[in-house]
Amino acid sequence: MRKIKRKSLKTKLVGLLWMRSSKNSKRFIEIDLLRGLAIFLMVFGHLLWDLDYFNLIPMNNLIYSALQKIVPPLFFLLVGISLVLSRKKTMKDKIKIYNEKIFIRGMKIFNLGVILTIFSLLAIPDRPVMFGVLHCIGLSIVLSIYFLKYRAANMFLGLSLIIMGLFLSNIDFSSPSIFHLIIGMHQSNIWMYTVDYFPLLPWLGFVLLGAGIGDVLYDKDKRKFRFPDISKYKPARMFSWLGRHSLEIYILHQPVLAGIMYILIKTI
Repeated sequence: MRKIKRKSLKTKLVGLLWMRSSKNSKRFIEIDLLRGLAIFLMVFGHLLWDLDYFNLIPMNNLIYSALQKIVPPLFFLLVGISLVLSRKKTMKDKIKIYNEKIFIRGMKIFNLGVILTIFSLLAIPDRPVMFGVLHCIGLSIVLSIYFLKYRAANMFLGLSLIIMGLFLSNIDFSSPSIFHLIIGMHQSNIWMYTVDYFPLLPWLGFVLLGAGIGDVLYDKDKRKFRFPDISKYKPARMFSWLGRHSLEIYILHQPVLAGIMYILIKTI
């Protein structure tokens, strides 16, 4: 019995961050593969950042800038797609229970972000995590409860929020409150004060855009498009595995990388 309980706890933990389907639901390998590719590129980007931060190898700004333009949007799009997939698999009379679970899940992710903020205040007090990716994903999941019913129309709403966020990012708010920062109203040099900042605008827009895309492309346990069987290819299985374990990788990769950098500094 003890072994079964541990497995159940792990299943809940693994499904927490990226809105995974239950074990009995059909998995779409392309979703796991894209999530795995995103987590791989994210770890690579953080490796570049750590090497520069610890003065081991200068930052390759061209590569890092490209990763910043690709990886975060992909993550947030996948959050939206996964949200709508899990909702489609919920019976109509169970939607209220589903919304309650989504609310709790979003708040748990947000609280993980708060814990990360506390640790960052101790580790890098000059540039702590203020409203980072976990805060934004958690709050976006909670807010998406009110928008998922609009189905494909979320693509247009999401694009509107993205455009609004891009517009706000070009305005310099000299003395923003925490509320302004959460929305997306910030100083032009915000990155001087934090290492991780993802405001609701435009990133909630990417979640809703993903939800709209998911509604168009999937129907419960079926695709609305043809997709070849790529599970026989080793790279596809590798990235799919990374995608299925994205939460563990996300939580552990930075402490592991920082520990390796520290050891290198001491031994060189």
